[in-house]
Amino acid sequence: MKSIAIIGGGISGLAVLHYLKQRFGDSADITLFEREALVGGTVRSFKKDSCLFEWGPNGFLDNQPATLQLIKELALTGQLIEANSSSHRRYIQIKEDLHAVPAGPLDLISTPLLPLKDKCSLITGLFKKNISTDLSIYDYVSQRFSSTIAESLIDPFISGVYAGDIKRLHMASAFPKLKRNGFKKNRMLSFKGGMTEIIEALNKRYKKNIQTNTEISSDQIKAGIIIVATPAYAAAKIVESLNPALGRLLDQIPYAPVAVAGLLFKKESFKKMPDGFGYLIPSKANKDVLGVLIESNVYANRASDDHVMMRVMLGGAHHPAIINDNEEQIIAKAIKEIDSVYGLIANPIETFVKQWPKAIPQYEINYPKWRQSVSEECAKTPALYLCANYLDGVSFNDCINNARFLAGIVPLLSA
Repeated sequence: MKSIAIIGGGISGLAVLHYLKQRFGDSADITLFEREALVGGTVRSFKKDSCLFEWGPNGFLDNQPATLQLIKELALTGQLIEANSSSHRRYIQIKEDLHAVPAGPLDLISTPLLPLKDKCSLITGLFKKNISTDLSIYDYVSQRFSSTIAESLIDPFISGVYAGDIKRLHMASAFPKLKRNGFKKNRMLSFKGGMTEIIEALNKRYKKNIQTNTEISSDQIKAGIIIVATPAYAAAKIVESLNPALGRLLDQIPYAPVAVAGLLFKKESFKKMPDGFGYLIPSKANKDVLGVLIESNVYANRASDDHVMMRVMLGGAHHPAIINDNEEQIIAKAIKEIDSVYGLIANPIETFVKQWPKAIPQYEINYPKWRQSVSEECAKTPALYLCANYLDGVSFNDCINNARFLAGIVPLLSA
């Protein structure tokens, strides 16, 4: 019987397990090892009374068929919910004031986010050709449009995705779809019970193939194929006995720290009622807070009708010291930020905090060279495979898409 070991029980590892079971069924002995008591990695939802707090991703876009197909295969399609139409309104904060992100040409003309010359550069930049994507995001946007657009419009959205520094992130690596299809408008989806639903479904289906509370290294595994689906810093230690050079490479990729604060308020707690999706903050504001998401505006069932559930993101590449704050300090910073924008009459009635010392891998300028070196080292160890969000995309969709691809190329090796 073929034997395959998967190390890591986040969405990447669980998705690989699903696709391998689809491909091999019971003809292969497949085991997933997870060091924590629960699988799911960063994907987990906490429900308390009427509110739901996501400590990781709160949804995904419907632009990846593999994700939607996986959901169908897990019989979860009926549990899908779409982001409310009112949440399409998104804001950027400039000097404590919120300005709507332009939704069309007319909004662009009137927006105070950009001076007239930069509004013109948005139009002329669309017709510029031969702008290399082998640049930092800042340099690419500055050359195509302007530095003001990079700092005022692009920077806050990069903070929302990568919690990163646009002067260090590599354009083509961070946004590979730009070269293929451009950006298209897509729906944002989640599940009625939160993102944890897909984790629970995978865990239930493959429970006999999953071993939790098991920390293991590659030299402890007797399997024909080893798939490492952990973050890079953990994978570095796991693979070092099989390929020391690969271990050193994996230990090099930087991660941005993020703290997530969940706050539940009564509706009458605000002088100004929070509307829309929420807002992002440009890094030039030099704040610990990256942005504020109004969860109860985005999805149904995140709070009762008389409450507002908010999620505040703090830290990132510009403020790594956030991870040294305790929970009380993080909550205090989150409340102070919300008060500065909406005005608080009363404090939250419920709070949550999740700290991620290494939250999101950073696809920095040297990423293409690093990625090539990783591929070359993996080729030297043919029984070893890597699958995680530091490779070929950080999003929930990317993890599933990459897991599906990997499961399709694993060879039929005997134990």
